Amino acid sequence: MISIYKKQSNIFRKNLGIKDIVSIRFSNSKPQDCERYKDTACTALARGLRGKTGTYLDRQEQLCPGGNYFLNKSDCSLEELRNTYVKEEKVFENNSVCDTFIKNLPEYPNTAKKRYITITPFAKEGECPEVAIFLANPAQAGRILGLATYDGFSSPIIMPAISTCASIYAPLETHNLHINFIDYYDRYYQGLQGKKSIWKESELIISMSYEIFERIIRNIPLSPHGIYKPKIKPKKFSKIDI
Repeated sequence: MISIYKKQSNIFRKNLGIKDIVSIRFSNSKPQDCERYKDTACTALARGLRGKTGTYLDRQEQLCPGGNYFLNKSDCSLEELRNTYVKEEKVFENNSVCDTFIKNLPEYPNTAKKRYITITPFAKEGECPEVAIFLANPAQAGRILGLATYDGFSSPIIMPAISTCASIYAPLETHNLHINFIDYYDRYYQGLQGKKSIWKESELIISMSYEIFERIIRNIPLSPHGIYKPKIKPKKFSKIDI
């Protein structure tokens, strides 16, 4: 029998062309149905999305200092964060800009303060997910946003320069869709496999609570961002050479 999660994955693939989806679950029990790899949070996400391989993260044993901070394992001092973002990586021009960034970061939610984070290809999921994460191109992202606002308007959370791993928990804190453009370090440095990046230039990440995920599925047949075809005709215009 096909699981409900495989059916849902197939709906997204068939109607939206989205094939790279993972589920996120938080637990204090060590996952028994997947293997742990020598991964940072961003490469673990890529392993699930790209390689269709289930894995998990141990929040108490993060390889990446950024993962330690964003997944709320360690309390970095403001000076440490300034040193990383301003002095070392030069993501921000000065401490003032950096401080504003830190002030606006989504808090790590209490519901996710468990030791283990399980990342599972959605079609292989066997338990109820807490978060769904997609790889999408801009056209697909526009459709997902339209479907999410069909039965109730809300704005997605988009924050410049935010880490990739924030997509794991941000939707649970903000209760909205989270759009993540994949951090420059994860895309161009951490994400390199030889000379090839595991993230395509045309891809971004969208994450959402499972509740919103289910709403989007219900809205697919009802919305023009899904498969509903309104009775409209495109306006005629002069030919464009492309």
